[in-house]
Parts: sequence; C-alpha cells; structure tokens
Amino acid sequence: MKVKKTLLDIIYPEKPVCLACGRRYDSSEISGICSRCLSRITFITEPCPLCGRQVIPSSLFAGDLCPECQEKMPDFDAARSSFSYLGYGRELLLKFKYGHRPDLASPMVEILFLYFKEYFSKYNIDYIMAIPMHEEREEIRGYNQAALLAELLAEKTGIEYRDILLRTKNSIPLFSLTREAREMELKDVFSLKKNINFREFSKKNILIIDDILTTGTTASKTAALIKNRLDSNKIFVLTAASVPVEIY
Repeated sequence: MKVKKTLLDIIYPEKPVCLACGRRYDSSEISGICSRCLSRITFITEPCPLCGRQVIPSSLFAGDLCPECQEKMPDFDAARSSFSYLGYGRELLLKFKYGHRPDLASPMVEILFLYFKEYFSKYNIDYIMAIPMHEEREEIRGYNQAALLAELLAEKTGIEYRDILLRTKNSIPLFSLTREAREMELKDVFSLKKNINFREFSKKNILIIDDILTTGTTASKTAALIKNRLDSNKIFVLTAASVPVEIY
C-alpha cells in the first residue's frame, strides 16, 4: 500500500495549500499563496521616491517627493513597501500580526525578496535588522513579526541578520496617532543592546525590516539611532505594507 501511495503521489502530486485562503492551487508566482489571492493584493506601483508609500491619486503625482516627505524628511535614506495597507493585503497583514499566523511570513518574504532585488540589491547591504518589539508585547503575541520577516529575508539574501536593537518602552498602539503624537510617543523608546561593537557597524549599509510603514516615524527614529550611535552609512527600510499618501 505504501508503494502504491508513493507512486500515486508521484503521478498525481497533491496540490499545495494557499496559506491565505486555505484552498489548494495548481501554480503561483509566489510559493505559499495562490494567484487568486495575489490578484486581490494592491501592490505599490507609484511609490514616493523616499518613503516608498503609494501616492493616491497617482494622476496628481509627478514623481517628486510626496507632500509628507516634503514637510518632514525622514532619517532613513529610502524606504519601499510591497503592497498598500488596503483591502485584502490589510486583511492578510492583520492575520499575520494579530491572528497568530507566523506561517504567513513565508509568502510575504517571497514578495519582499522581489522588492529587495528591485530596489536594494545594488547597495551592497551589510546587515539586516528588524524594528524591535517590547518584550511584554512579544510575550503576549508569541513572536515579533518584523524580526520573523527579517530573519527569513536574511536567509534568502545571504545577508547577516543582527539583533542589536531594543524597545525600552511598551508604547501604546500608534496606528490612530497623528505624526506629532507618534513623535512624542516614540521619544527615547529605542536603544542598543549592551556590549555592541560599534566599529563593526561604522560606515555600513543597513536594511531595516518591519511589517508596516504608516507615517515612517518609527522607521525614521530607528534609522536616526543607528546613524547617530553606530555611525553607519546608508539606512534603508523595507516593509511588507505601507499606508498610502493621499493627495487632496
């Protein structure tokens, strides 16, 4: 019976299961997620050259910096995101973040890898890092989704992942706060772990990974810490999703 089953598996292999919708599928450009689910995600096509967020409506966007970057320049050198935090992409990210679905990191990293190759492979990235999560929140959630994405992307790219950042304050959720309120809430919230060899990171190019970029404040604060304390060279940011910039 085992031989018969093995032969049947070879002749009629079982179709993979989409981690997003749970259906079996024949083939897909991204392993772990079916083409139907991929088609429902709003991938970013008109990014701001600096923060990488989709500009809406794109018909009013001339390719210059978005209004928010023009108003306040972030401390990172450039950021990019795979998809907009809208519709089905937002649903998936919420499942990954709050629904105890670490398995969704796998297809998200497959997508992130494509964006990494498109935008950041030319910069000779020395280290990959993740936006840190406070230990109390990580204990409740079970994992830091940003660190999970960063570790998997490091494996795919062959770039070393370094866990040297700390979140010293369990800040309130930031999604409902204005940019100014975020600035206040994130004041002195990030630090470096002890016994860091500062010279190891001097003049290095670093890629920071997070799940979502909302206004860019968190990523900017982290980039400023790395640049100021470690004297690093260029700091880039790559996230699974970002909130669009709306032009009125």
